Amino acid sequence: MNSEQSPKTVRPLFEMGSEIPSNPEVEQEIQDRQGEAKRVVKRLYAIFEDHKEAALPLKIKLGSSDLRLVINALRDHARGGEGSPVPGSREEIHGYCLNRLFDELVEEPSNILFTTKTGPDTMRYDAMNPEFWIECLDLMEATFCS
Repeated sequence: MNSEQSPKTVRPLFEMGSEIPSNPEVEQEIQDRQGEAKRVVKRLYAIFEDHKEAALPLKIKLGSSDLRLVINALRDHARGGEGSPVPGSREEIHGYCLNRLFDELVEEPSNILFTTKTGPDTMRYDAMNPEFWIECLDLMEATFCS
C-alpha cells in the first residue's frame, strides 16, 4: 500500500488559523500605577547604564539621544511593528550596541509580573500589558531624554 492509499491516522495538533492563542481580554488593574511605572523605569534605566558601561571599551558613548532611538523602537514593537534593527545608528558598532540594548529591554514586559487576586487564596500572575509598557517608555523618555 502506498502513502496515497493509506488512511491518515495522524490528525493535526492545531486547526489552520488557530496556532496563535488570542490575548486575554482582562483589564490589568494596577493599584499604584505611577509608583509601578517609576519602579519599572528605574529597572530599565539600570539596564541602560549597564549597556552604557559595556559600550565604552568599544569606543561608543551612549547618551540620551541613543536611549531615545531605542525607546522609539520599543514603542514601535509594542504597537505590533518590528522595532529591530533600531534605526538611527551612526555606524556598525554603534548599531550593534543599540540593538543589544533593544534586545534586552524588549524582554522586560514579560519579566515584570503583576498579581491579580482570583479567589480568597489564589493569585494570577500576568505579564505587563502593552499599554502600560508604552506608558513606562513615555515616562523613561520624559525623565532621561530631555
